[in-house]
Amino acid sequence: MSRFPQYFDQPVPDSDVGDPLAPSTVRRPSGSHEPLRYPPDLVFIVGAGGQILFVSRGLGGQSTDEIIGSSIYDWVFPEQHALVRDRLGLAFETGEPQGHELAGIYPHSPDSWYECRIAPNLREGAVVSATIVARDITHHRRAEREAEHRFAELSRMYEERTADLARANAALADARRQRDSGGLRQQRMLALLDAAGEAFFVSEPGTGRILDLNETACRWLHRTREQILGTKAHELALGFPIQLTDEQDLQFTETRDTRRPVFVNGVHYRDDGSTFPVEVAIARHELWSGGVCNLAVVRDVKDRQHSLIALRHREVAYRDLFRLTSDAVCITTRAGEIVAVNDGAVRLFGYTEEELIGMDARTLFADAQGIRHFQTAMAERGLAEQIEVELRTKLGAVISGFLSATPRQTAEGRVQGYQMVVCRRFTEPAPSQPQTPAPASAARPIVLVVDADGPAAEATREVLDRAGFDVLVAEEQGRALELMREYAGALASVVLGVEPGERGVEHTVEEFLRIDPHAAILVSSADDRLALAERLTGLQVAGYLERPSHPLALVQKLREVVTQRSA
Repeated sequence: MSRFPQYFDQPVPDSDVGDPLAPSTVRRPSGSHEPLRYPPDLVFIVGAGGQILFVSRGLGGQSTDEIIGSSIYDWVFPEQHALVRDRLGLAFETGEPQGHELAGIYPHSPDSWYECRIAPNLREGAVVSATIVARDITHHRRAEREAEHRFAELSRMYEERTADLARANAALADARRQRDSGGLRQQRMLALLDAAGEAFFVSEPGTGRILDLNETACRWLHRTREQILGTKAHELALGFPIQLTDEQDLQFTETRDTRRPVFVNGVHYRDDGSTFPVEVAIARHELWSGGVCNLAVVRDVKDRQHSLIALRHREVAYRDLFRLTSDAVCITTRAGEIVAVNDGAVRLFGYTEEELIGMDARTLFADAQGIRHFQTAMAERGLAEQIEVELRTKLGAVISGFLSATPRQTAEGRVQGYQMVVCRRFTEPAPSQPQTPAPASAARPIVLVVDADGPAAEATREVLDRAGFDVLVAEEQGRALELMREYAGALASVVLGVEPGERGVEHTVEEFLRIDPHAAILVSSADDRLALAERLTGLQVAGYLERPSHPLALVQKLREVVTQRSA
């Protein structure tokens, strides 16, 4: 728990403030190996008249002892004295927290911005002092200014590009004229346009009659230029528009000050019945003769759509993994505030999801040592792997677990926060005790994993054990048969790993079912599933899995067959 309750905008008695410089309350910023002697924010405690009673660190080359006793207004630019005096007065009069922004704290330049929060300190119901927490938000303000500047620059570049397009259209028309006279320049320009990967259509507004097009458009339509010129757009049965609608035309002529293209999505139909998605940019331009034409540039966006679909699939897979994993997962900001949790975190800590979101993640640690270990690992290696920590649940129980964490970064590489995964530590049996599963009467279902690949079998055992199954492992068929006979009638399922091209699989499954007809057999193999199912026709195989199996798919399939077996 922070020693600065004012961070939460709640008035507290002076006796609870404590020593702000206590090492146990100091956080180490990422990338630093030395402890800080002050919190990241600038903290003042002032009296009713603005006299500084405490400051968290020195300013302007003066130590804290030199600053204490001076007035808070000595460190604020004169034009902002009235604002500070008004907010400070309200805090003492009402006993309610206040806040404001300052354009700099002396001797910093006025270009430095601070967000100030004022919290009254109460003693026996009366306000005796106020705590001011000043946070430097200069980078936010500068980012806003930079965004505004970049937006203006992009707008300028966009308008310039549109103007360039208009000039290119004029040059294209001129090149057409010069080509008729045998000019080299127009021939080069036309050759480039015809070789472009985009289809160009020049049409007459209103009638939709096609005035010109490039060779790419001819190839897409499987027609010659002579067959297309003079026809109307609707006669070609295009799956995309090359004319502006009335609404788009109105938007172009009345609400925009420049001739900017309208982007429309469509689809192109091939002669063989196949299709591919396209994006059409339609712009209206004035010709040198005083006429007007529409220019439609059609681009194949199939690869872009495939990338977007693949990205959506990865996002769905991540969300499923985040939601279904049995480990506790918390996503935090850089300051440690929890912004998202999964069901595993709710089960582990006993809080509701609403209670966890917004909570300081440090409050989940049972002691400060675990926090220091986490901060040291992130500072030295940029990530934390299997750090042994002790955590505290909502009911106050202390549990042991292993913490792993990675930073969440922006596209520019800045750290936004952290994703932390907590794997609860379960007590391991003594080495001298045989690692046998619970009897059949136990609540945990018993699963037999048969796989000649030792590492793969061990990985499957770990996944199923964490998912709530008692697991038996056999790397040889003889050992598997012994365990089948020993636990006949108690096995919920058998996961049989099959090597590519392995022979005799049908005999193995038949023998397993002869020993225990009620055990659900799952076959995990990298072979073609249809061919494998054909080999096992007539045998009661509960299902098939890819090899190696995705942990979530494996657990979900096992739970499904166990539920069906229980029913």
